[in-house]
Amino acid sequence: MSFSKIAFSAVAAASLVSAGRTHGYPPYAPHSTGTYSTPSAPGTTGIPGTTGTTSTGATTYKMVQNYNMTNFFDNFQFFTEPDPTLGYVQYVGPEIARTNGYAGYVEDAVYLGADFATVNPENGRMSTRVTSKQAFTSALIIGDIAHMPFGPGVWPAFWTFGPGWPNSGEIDIIEGVNLETENHITLHTGPGCSITTEGSDESSVPVDPNCNLNQGKTGCSQNTKAPFGPAFNELGGGVYAMDWTSKYISVYFFPRDSIPADITADAPNPANWGTPVAKFNGGSGCDINSHFIDHNIIFNTDFCGEWAGSVWTEDPELTALAATCKEYVGANPQVYAEAYWLINSVKIYESDAAQEETPRYPSSSSTSSSTVPTGSIPTGLYPSSSSTSTSSRGSVPTGLYPSSSTSSRGSVPSGVYPSGVIPTNDPARPSVIRPFAA
Repeated sequence: MSFSKIAFSAVAAASLVSAGRTHGYPPYAPHSTGTYSTPSAPGTTGIPGTTGTTSTGATTYKMVQNYNMTNFFDNFQFFTEPDPTLGYVQYVGPEIARTNGYAGYVEDAVYLGADFATVNPENGRMSTRVTSKQAFTSALIIGDIAHMPFGPGVWPAFWTFGPGWPNSGEIDIIEGVNLETENHITLHTGPGCSITTEGSDESSVPVDPNCNLNQGKTGCSQNTKAPFGPAFNELGGGVYAMDWTSKYISVYFFPRDSIPADITADAPNPANWGTPVAKFNGGSGCDINSHFIDHNIIFNTDFCGEWAGSVWTEDPELTALAATCKEYVGANPQVYAEAYWLINSVKIYESDAAQEETPRYPSSSSTSSSTVPTGSIPTGLYPSSSSTSTSSRGSVPTGLYPSSSTSSRGSVPSGVYPSGVIPTNDPARPSVIRPFAA
């Protein structure tokens, strides 16, 4: 999104704030309407799968990492420094996250949540932000996500960034704020990167072709019709896939019941996936290889801050709840029972072409400590998985997502959410969160 999500040290973050650098965010598009169609390959009515091979003509994909409930907390660090976005949030370490149930497992999915019990927490609402130990370049990143955080004041993101930010780039795969139901996809770089968006889904709206953080501070964003927040969760989630090559960066979305067979077979072939939600072409305007290098992966749930908080007063549905974002987030903890990620897996693939063009594949030990959030990773064995749903929703725990009818979710507490927004007393919310091992 901008510099303010980056995992600088507390000192560096404070120096940026004191220097007066403001957070840039895409233009706010609350409750926008429109449709996004699941991609289909030309001349087909669906996504053709594969028979398990990762060879696609001149391109072969190899899985180099598979983060899931068996290894996630061994491979991600908890960020515990002050929030660079000045959010009303306190990011916690592994001990607090485990003890309070802010991180753990729900059946076969990784759970990352926030405090939804404390009224007016002095240091901000406790939440989780985790960063992969390993960094990747020119990768195919496939995130299978069953649920994402949402609600008034919530600012969740699934994103990547490189060292020496912004000169090694940032890619925001999932991001939005407050009551939005559609996803913003954004790139950020240093000077010298302007992209084109030919090849994006026709419903996606480009905001600015200049990815340079210092030129308007908004990055090169596309406002898409791909689902975000409650719209995403109503589908039982799905797959967001980011295809990062030397020529372009593309992001695809597939609902739970339309995930391509080649993805589920661990033999992904983006050539089969049709039109991406958003495509950012490099070419003469932007050398992708020099502007996007060695990215770590981040999941976080922020509250208020320089985006969600600053646009609060622009939405009458939000100001009807409270005058400010902080006031509402502090006084209504029960709303944030829905502010959680359920992550089935994040799989990383590299192509033979990428390995030839950009021969960078750092191990976790080679990642600079100055660009990775501080915090320790608990080690030890993980509990065995429990039974998994065999429904069309994939590995979503059985019964976790009822039908899309809001009536099946119970009544909405008066004044908590505007009409049309999924209630917070959702009976489908996980009731048992297993802790990860210390």
